[in-house]
Amino acid sequence: MSIISIKDLLFRYNDNYIFDKFNLEIESGSYTSIVGTIGAGKTTLIKILLGLIKTNSNITIDGINLSKENIRNIRKKIGVVFENPENGFVCETVMDEIAFSLENLELDHDEIDRRVKEISEYLDITHLLNRDPHRLSGGEKQVVAFASALVIEPEILIFDEAFTMLDYKYKEKIYKVLDNCNKENNTTIINVTHDLEDTIYGKDIIVMDKGKIIIKGSKEDVLREEKIFNKIGLDLPFIVELSIKLNYYGLLDKICFSNSELVESIWK
Repeated sequence: MSIISIKDLLFRYNDNYIFDKFNLEIESGSYTSIVGTIGAGKTTLIKILLGLIKTNSNITIDGINLSKENIRNIRKKIGVVFENPENGFVCETVMDEIAFSLENLELDHDEIDRRVKEISEYLDITHLLNRDPHRLSGGEKQVVAFASALVIEPEILIFDEAFTMLDYKYKEKIYKVLDNCNKENNTTIINVTHDLEDTIYGKDIIVMDKGKIIIKGSKEDVLREEKIFNKIGLDLPFIVELSIKLNYYGLLDKICFSNSELVESIWK
């Protein structure tokens, strides 16, 4: 069942069409990476889904038609983090910033306190709660924005280049959290990125170029299409590229998505 449905999307900026009869279905409970270079239309697509850019196209989210009248209810279902989360900070402390997301859901004070404490411990950011979010490092800001999105327990989580300032170790932690959300809570995850290294954590991949979908499918199938990525100027994840080369020389019989998986496959 589709939780997001876009039919014949038309959108142009000035005289140029960004989307011309664009169609997309995102299944409920899926974990999809949307990739493409700058100008592919990725961020514009996310802004349209959030109602930040208006269109007259037929778009439904969890069965609700995307419209001015319904946008408030739709946004309650979605947690979103952009590349520069500081632009969305409205409070003087991290604690209040995370709580603000919950206040919009009109939860009682005790429930808000419980959730803020729980998410801050879960993401190991309790030491940041009394700090000004605007004075944090770039990576810390992205984690706070992630906490604010996750704490509302949304049906859909959307990330737009949201983890670019995190170091490798903490990014691994974030992706484990996302994997748990997807598997245990059936949360639909959409990760928009230009970095194909991030796609190894998801299940499905959609590749966009100039407002069009040029390939979509499971990561196992899509990441085999090396020529397509070369054509649009995207580099395959290192471990995937190495797997393909080893397969070519008969040393491996599948694509691997982690160092441990690669080592295990080679030593069989």
